[in-house]
Amino acid sequence: MQHDPSLGSSEESRGPLPRRPPAYTVHPRDRPLDPLERSTGLVGDSRPMARVRSTLVAYAPTSATVLVTGETGTGKEIAASALHALSNRAKRPFVAANVAALPATLLLSELFGHERGAFTGAHVRHRGLFEQASTGTLFLDEIGELSSEAQAALLRVLETRRVRSVGAERETVVDVRLVAATHRDLAAMVARGAFRADLFYRLNTLVLRVPPLRHRIRDVVDLVPHLLARLEQEVGPRSLDASALQALTDYGWPGNVRQLANVLHRAAVRNASPVLTGHHLRGALAEEPAAKREILDGAHASMVAGMLEADRGSISATARRLGIARSTLRSYVRRYNIVRDGL
Repeated sequence: MQHDPSLGSSEESRGPLPRRPPAYTVHPRDRPLDPLERSTGLVGDSRPMARVRSTLVAYAPTSATVLVTGETGTGKEIAASALHALSNRAKRPFVAANVAALPATLLLSELFGHERGAFTGAHVRHRGLFEQASTGTLFLDEIGELSSEAQAALLRVLETRRVRSVGAERETVVDVRLVAATHRDLAAMVARGAFRADLFYRLNTLVLRVPPLRHRIRDVVDLVPHLLARLEQEVGPRSLDASALQALTDYGWPGNVRQLANVLHRAAVRNASPVLTGHHLRGALAEEPAAKREILDGAHASMVAGMLEADRGSISATARRLGIARSTLRSYVRRYNIVRDGL
C-alpha cells in the first residue's frame, strides 16, 4: 500500500504529531543486520526494503542507466552508492552531484568539463563529472531540475556515450554508468512539457523506487540503533526505551530517514540520559518545522491507506467503514496517490 501526499503548503506549525491509526505497540530489539543490510546501508526488514535490496542485486551486474525515485530524505544517494558497491565497477570511482545545486551558467562545464581559455576565467582545463567518474558510476541527483539545454546535452551523451567539454573540438568516449535520481514525477513533467520525453525514456529503463519511511514504519526500530551508532562519538552511547520507539513509530515522518536522524540527534544532544524516553523524543519532535497541511494530509492518507489495505483494496468496504460515499473515497485515493499494490 503506497501513497504520496501532496506537499504544497509552506505554512509552519507545531501542531499535533501525525499518527498512524491504529497505532501498534513496539518494543526495543537487537536484531543483527543481514550482510546485505550492512553492505548497502539500507536498513530494515520490512517488505518494501527487502524489495529495494533485491532490486539492487538484480540491477548491479548491468551497466544500464538506473533512475532512482523517492521523496526527499528517503536515501536515494545511499541506494545509488549501494548499487555501485554491488557492481563490477565497485573499485572504480563513484562521483555524486546534485544538479540543482550547480550554477546554471556553469552546469555544462561541471558535467562535461572545459578546456583552458574556453571562456573568461577558464585559466586551466577542468575535468567534468563524466570524466571524473570514468569507468565508474556517476550519480546525478535532482535530475528533474535540469535546464532544457542540459537535458539535450545529457540525452546526447546517453545516446552516443561521448562527451565534448566546453571549448573542445572533438568528442571523447566515456565509460560511465549513470544513476539519476529525482523526487519529482518525471512522467507528469513530460506531460506538461517540462521534461524531454526522449530523455525520460532513456532514464526510465531500470527504475528503483525508494519507499517513504511512513510506508515501512516498522523499520524505525532497526534504523534507530544504526543512526545512534553514528552519533556515539559525539554524544556517547545512547538507547531508546519502548515509549520512545512508540513516539517515533506514531509519527508520519514527512522528511523520512533524514528527519529521523535529525530528531535523534536533537534528542541526544539536549538530554544527557543514556536511555532516551518518549518524553525526550516528543520534545524533539515538537520542534520539527512541519507544514500544517503536510501533517494533516500525512495522517489522513496513512489512515485511508491502512484501512484500504485491511479491506484488501475494497473501495466499497472501506467507504462503508468510514461512513462516506465511494466517490469521496476514490477522490482520496487520487489525491494521495494511493496505490493498492497486489490487491
